[in-house]
Amino acid sequence: MQTEQLISLMVASQRPVDTARLGRATWLAALCAFAVTVGLVLITLGPRHDLGRAWLSVPVLAKMLLGAGVAAIALPLFQRSLRPGQEPARQLPWVLAPILLVAGWAALTLAQAPSEQWSALIFGHYWRACLVAVPLYAMVPFLVLLVLARRGAAVDGPLTGACAGLASAGLAIIAYSLHCPDDTAPFLATWYMIGIALVTSAGALVFPRFLRW
Repeated sequence: MQTEQLISLMVASQRPVDTARLGRATWLAALCAFAVTVGLVLITLGPRHDLGRAWLSVPVLAKMLLGAGVAAIALPLFQRSLRPGQEPARQLPWVLAPILLVAGWAALTLAQAPSEQWSALIFGHYWRACLVAVPLYAMVPFLVLLVLARRGAAVDGPLTGACAGLASAGLAIIAYSLHCPDDTAPFLATWYMIGIALVTSAGALVFPRFLRW
């Protein structure tokens, strides 16, 4: 068989590649992981006692929008990082947008409050619980995205892991906001941000160990 015939035979047997399949799988996996995370929060911690009237309040909506904003930016970047040549690192700074908005809101709140109230605004009542809960509940989407990443072709393990960590933390924040009764902007900008940083760092460190070719 000549080379030209072999090439023709190989090309003829190929089917078009479904490049959107991995994207669909990413969003479906994230949605399922989010549903499980919400269920875990409600079963283990329960909803906040005033959720019925508080879930449309500005503080609770801010928590949800922070988590949703971070996850909505990080998930497409995670999906793109699984395909060589996509260069998602260029769009990664966009994830700072919701974070900077919350930080600005917190700074404005502190500037308008007497200094003797700063400690209460920052620490609230349950800062230790928040510091543990966000990374803990982020483990469900974190593990789901890790399994999904092994099916892709990530060439930058730390970047893929950081995007997965950001998305996982964002989903966990939405779920945990159904329970968390601390509603001040400085609390949100401090302990939720630390939770995001912890999960993102964990992703950047852990993922490369499992994505080696």
